[in-house]
Order: sequence, then C-alpha cells, then structure tokens
Amino acid sequence: MKLSSDVTTLVALFAIVSPITSIPVFLTLTSGRTTKQRRLTAMQTAAVSGITLLIAYFVGDIILKLLSIQIEAFRVAGALVIGAIGWSMVMGQKNTIFESHSTGAMVVPLAIPLMAGPGAIATVIAIGNSDRGSVRIADLVIILILSALTGILLLLAAPIEKGLGPQGLMVLTRIFGLLLLSIAVSTVMSSLTLYIHSL
Repeated sequence: MKLSSDVTTLVALFAIVSPITSIPVFLTLTSGRTTKQRRLTAMQTAAVSGITLLIAYFVGDIILKLLSIQIEAFRVAGALVIGAIGWSMVMGQKNTIFESHSTGAMVVPLAIPLMAGPGAIATVIAIGNSDRGSVRIADLVIILILSALTGILLLLAAPIEKGLGPQGLMVLTRIFGLLLLSIAVSTVMSSLTLYIHSL
C-alpha cells in the first residue's frame, strides 16, 4: 500500500513538472547552441529543478510565510513568466529575455518556473507538511528520480528535433506554445478566483 502511494506521488509530480511538454521550449531556448552546451543546460536544468523542489519540501512553507507571500500570488508570478515564453513560441519570435551566451542563464525559465513551478512547489510543500519520519526518505527518492527522468528526457531532445525536422519542430513549438499560454491563463484565472473567494 505504501509503495502504491509513493508511485502515485511520483506519477502526480511527473505530470505537474511535465518535462515532456518542456522539450519544445528547451529546443527553442537552446537553438543555435552546440551539442555540448545543450547537454550542459539539460543537466543544469534537471539539477536546479530537483534542488528547488527539495528546498520547497523542507522550507518552502516557512519561506513563503516569512516573506508574507501568498501561494496564489506566487502562482500568478510563475504563470506570467510561462505566458511570456508561450507567447514568443506561438509568434515564432526569439524571446530576448532569455538571450544569453551563458547556458546557466537559460536554466531559470526552464527549471524555474517551467518545471519546478508554483504547482510543483505547492505539491511538495503539501507532501512535506503531511508526513514526517520514514516517509521523508521515500519523498526525497521520488524527487531525485523525477530529476533524473527530467535530465534524461531533455538529453533526448536533440534526437527528437532531428526526427521531427524543421517543419515538424515549428508546428510542435507553436502547439506547445499555445498550451503554455493556456496553462498560464488558467493558472491566473484560478488563482484570482481563489483569492476573491477568500476575501
């Protein structure tokens, strides 16, 4: 029963982090980069998203309370960044916000808030607060497995790009850009609804 619960948690977090849907974003933001730079960015993104979720698991709730930040405000802020990425993908524009010669600079929109976004952070905060003790080890293993899967999928982005070709990649980028915009709008709408109801 316990193993079943852990697998459910892993699947749920994988769906929220959604590294598969981040592949077109990764390819867009790393276009023009060398294979070595792309690999480095993929590994950095997986590591940063994993570390972010680990920090959120242990002290996320404390940090938000200390800074007097409501989780809904945090979600809206993340949605705005995701919306900006989605818009540039739909319009076929290179987002100047993320233009940099440094691979580390691109990790920020990829790892945070695209993968380790408000939804994922809120989920691990809830998991961290729900149970302590032996479960804690299982939760840490789940986050580490998720980070490893993220890294593997991003490293497979180049073969996927080669298989799709320029036209296929362009279509996929537009579709996922629209999905990102939809996610951003939905997040803002649900956060505002929850906030208004709480007044």
